[in-house]
Amino acid sequence: MSEAALSKDPYDLFMGYLDVVNEALYEHEDTPVVGNLLSLMKKVGEGKKFGAAVYKSDPQEPFDYFTVRMNGGKVELDSRGKDDPDIDFRVAQDFLVEVNEHPEEYVSNPAKLDLAWIKSRLLS
Repeated sequence: MSEAALSKDPYDLFMGYLDVVNEALYEHEDTPVVGNLLSLMKKVGEGKKFGAAVYKSDPQEPFDYFTVRMNGGKVELDSRGKDDPDIDFRVAQDFLVEVNEHPEEYVSNPAKLDLAWIKSRLLS
């Protein structure tokens, strides 16, 4: 992992992550797993907000927060900061860097993105 990538603003890293998530969803919408997730997102997820916490080494000590929402089968940034009281997923800054440095790896294999947090929130 490059030093330049780690020094990148968490906002830029998170936005890059969202771009990869959305591209992976689009590229694999015809597969059973992603297709079912997209269907669920469109049926019950439209407008729902999800809280995300970014951490460096300890998931219990996040240093940045983002709120995302479902919109037309996409995951979009709603706001930076802790707008939603519930944290639906925690993500390591190192993982965001990895996704940003190798987006094609994650687009081609969306399972590596671990999108279970979306499904669990939509089914709750």
